[in-house]
Amino acid sequence: MILTLLGTGCPSVNAIRYGPSQLIQSENTTILIDCGSGITQRMLQVGKNGTDIDYLLLTHLHSDHVIDFYQLIISSWHQYRKDKWKIIGPIGTKNFLNSFMSLWNEERQMRINYEKRNSIEAFNLDITEINEDGKINIGDIEVEFFKVDHRPINYAFGYNFKNKGKKITISGDTKPCDNLEKFGMNTDLLLHEVFIDYEIKPIHGMRSLETINNVKSYHTLSNEVGKIAKKVNAGSLILTHFVPPDFDKKLLIQNISKDYKKKIIVGEDLMTVDIQGNILKQKINI
Repeated sequence: MILTLLGTGCPSVNAIRYGPSQLIQSENTTILIDCGSGITQRMLQVGKNGTDIDYLLLTHLHSDHVIDFYQLIISSWHQYRKDKWKIIGPIGTKNFLNSFMSLWNEERQMRINYEKRNSIEAFNLDITEINEDGKINIGDIEVEFFKVDHRPINYAFGYNFKNKGKKITISGDTKPCDNLEKFGMNTDLLLHEVFIDYEIKPIHGMRSLETINNVKSYHTLSNEVGKIAKKVNAGSLILTHFVPPDFDKKLLIQNISKDYKKKIIVGEDLMTVDIQGNILKQKINI
């Protein structure tokens, strides 16, 4: 398996770090996790498009993780996708995504009627909602989903991907929690969000200390993520969902390496990493 970071950003718009999204690929299977801002363009930059995706998995329904959902659907139709979309997400996903589809129904019907394309299967959604820990086989990958703690979001999930005795763990958005440690134990790659609290200061009239404290209360701090990686005995730690998106990379690694002594990778958009933690591709220009 390989892991590709399509977007490593957060709700704060950034020209370098696009919205949160990843690809998991094996020999026969391609899975998209989340669909943040700009991911359809990022997919093209790594040689993929909407016709290549076997499943879409959602970690939770915060806007930065789902904002490009309809763009993904409509662009896959233009790319001649002939299969319905299979989607897994938390409780509320059906209503949420069907609302996207309903919003664009009139415009979509106009395109269908006028453009006369061969298939409209790309507009059909097969959605499975999850509310507890569980697993499913997708092609040659066993996928485990497990609840994480992103309250006040009630339903937020992390994912494990298992293939040929190897495992990749994606934390999703979460503060430190026992369930992530349970399911992430002995993972080969741990992809984990990070909130770099020392990089964020109050700004009078714009960003209060209360705002900062509230946001960081449901994320994992930079002085916590290394402890988690050590506790689960991760083979490599890859960082993503950077809050804020601009920060001192060397200082971040220095702080995390106090607790975690193995490989630490500061994730970048368009980065592909193999199961051993080797960076295969940094960027593909098209």
